Amino acid sequence: MRYITATAIALFTCLQGTASQEILVDLDAPDYDRWMYPFNGNPGTRTVAPTFCAFGYEIFDERDGQALLGFHTDSSVQIGLGSSSYEIQSATLTIMIDNTGVIYDDSPDPWETFVEEGPADDDQGRSVIASGVNFRGEFDGWSFGEDGAFGSLGTGVRNAYPIDFDSNGAVRDISNNVGQGFQPNPFGVGNAEGVASGDLIPEYTEIRFELDVLDPDISCYLKQGLNDGLINFIISSFHVGSQDGSGSYPNWIMKENSLVFFELAEAAGLEMAVKVVQPSETEGDVTGDGTVGIADLLDVISTWGRCPCCRSDINGDGSVDISELLNVISNWGD
Repeated sequence: MRYITATAIALFTCLQGTASQEILVDLDAPDYDRWMYPFNGNPGTRTVAPTFCAFGYEIFDERDGQALLGFHTDSSVQIGLGSSSYEIQSATLTIMIDNTGVIYDDSPDPWETFVEEGPADDDQGRSVIASGVNFRGEFDGWSFGEDGAFGSLGTGVRNAYPIDFDSNGAVRDISNNVGQGFQPNPFGVGNAEGVASGDLIPEYTEIRFELDVLDPDISCYLKQGLNDGLINFIISSFHVGSQDGSGSYPNWIMKENSLVFFELAEAAGLEMAVKVVQPSETEGDVTGDGTVGIADLLDVISTWGRCPCCRSDINGDGSVDISELLNVISNWGD
């Protein structure tokens, strides 16, 4: 049985020699999903992935139980064009909850509310967030999959872990953000449509994460994934865990779940609206219209400064500055 399908609607336009393509990507299941927990004996076949926290342990990350999702996108979007060739217009990650008893919270809680003597949380429940993924050792998204080794026991050592980006765009491991004293920048916060904050989430509710594509670093992460043909996410939460499995933390439906097989529930999904601009063969052609002129100059000026995965970042150093300006001027009129 093939678990993944993709729908791509492409609209081609040719403007002064430039080809662009607007694509709607609809992936109705991940290529791999697994519960990231140190004592999970069947990571690639487990039917649910609980997310919960563990504070004060030397062998567990604070974000203890996590759900890892990996989506191949190469069946929908051409790969290898360079990250700046992809414009992410919108992106939504979805996943279904398998259990009841989880209080819905639609907003991230300050990290201080998880500290024993910290301030009280001003609303009920704990939010669920989607993050990017980084890998340790010799692993990457392609090699880790459903059967890659979890890693050793300890904090900050698992081989696949959730990330965000700090204010300077640096990758940051958010597995233990409370102990390290910082507020993570999630890719998206779980939204349960039709459920009021503070109410219990009904069983088999779809949780939607509208990814923050306006954040330049998150957008760049997604662009790099499209360029490679694989985008990875981790879902995590700070719900209180319980050793006997009876806690009020969410259990997320994995694609191996029998409810998915019998079409009574859905696996995790990814929806994206993407514009793909073929890279120009003309040096200094930032806009991709086939010539170097005022439009390219204005584009460089308007994106001046840190600009990861931008077409105006000609030398690919993550910043638009005097180098790009001189490049456009030196190729003017070509």
